[in-house]
Amino acid sequence: MVIVTQWGGLLPIIKGNLARHKPLRSLYKYNLRLITSRSLSKGNTYENVSHVSVVVESNSDIPSGGERMQLSYCGQDCNRIPTALQKMYGPKVKYLDLSYNSIETLKGLEQFNRLEELILDNNKLGDNVTFPHLPHLRTLSLNNNQITDLEVLINKVNEHFPSLSYLSLLSNKACPNQLSDLDKDESDYQRYRYFVIYKLPLLRFLDSRRVSASEQREAATRGEFMRVRRPPDEVVDDLNRSQLSQTQSRRPLPVDFAALGKHKGAYGKIHYKYTGKHSEGNRFIVNNDL
Repeated sequence: MVIVTQWGGLLPIIKGNLARHKPLRSLYKYNLRLITSRSLSKGNTYENVSHVSVVVESNSDIPSGGERMQLSYCGQDCNRIPTALQKMYGPKVKYLDLSYNSIETLKGLEQFNRLEELILDNNKLGDNVTFPHLPHLRTLSLNNNQITDLEVLINKVNEHFPSLSYLSLLSNKACPNQLSDLDKDESDYQRYRYFVIYKLPLLRFLDSRRVSASEQREAATRGEFMRVRRPPDEVVDDLNRSQLSQTQSRRPLPVDFAALGKHKGAYGKIHYKYTGKHSEGNRFIVNNDL
C-alpha cells in the first residue's frame, strides 16, 4: 500500500523527521608533526620534532558551533606548552592532554579559554604552579606531580576553576594515599577527602572515587578541621641543621677491647604490648589489659 499526500508521499516525511531529530555525528582524527627551531651560537640552529594528535568531533547536539576539539601532546619531554599549539588551537580546544612530559609551568594555558578537561599527569608541576581563570573547566587531573602543599593548591583551584566537578591528585605528597606513601593509612586519606570536599563543595569525583552524600555531610561538619599544618621551609632547615650539629658533636661509647668475645646473652619472658594503629595484635587484647 502506498500513501500519497500533497507533500509528495510518506518517505519524504519520514526522512524529514529523521533529519530533524537524529543528530549527524562525524569524527576526524589526524596526527601532526610539530617542528620547533631555535638559534644557537655561530649561526647554527637546533630543530626539535614532536608529534601532536588532534581529534575533531562534529555533532549537531553539541552547542556553540557543533564541534568539540581534543588535543593530545603526550610524551614529548617538553617543559612548557609550545607556543605554536597556543596560537593554532588555543581558542578551539575543549580537551587538552599534556601528560607524560616534563612540564614545570603552565604559561600559555590562558589561551585555551574554552577548556572543559585538562590532563596534566606525570609532569613536574610543584607548589609554585599558577593557573589561569578557566570558567568552563570541569575535569582536572594532576596525578604524579610534585605537589606537597594541599591547602595552597586547593585555594588556587577554588579561585580559578569555579565549575570543577572532577579532581585527581594521586601520587602527590599532598595526597596521603597508601599506594604512594606506605606511612599513611585509610584514615589519613579519608581526612584528606573531607578537607578537599569542604573546600570544593561542587566536587562530584575526587581521585578515583565518587563523592558520597555521607562524605558531603561529614565534610560540611568537620572538614575545616582536617587541614594539615606544615612548618615553613626555613623552620625545617633550621631544625635539620640543629639535629645535624648535635649528631656531629656526640661521641660514640668507648670500646672495651678486653671484653671483646666475652659477652653473654640473656633469655627470659617479658610482657610486651604493641598499641600502634598498624597492630594486628590489638585484636587479642582483652578489656582487663586496657
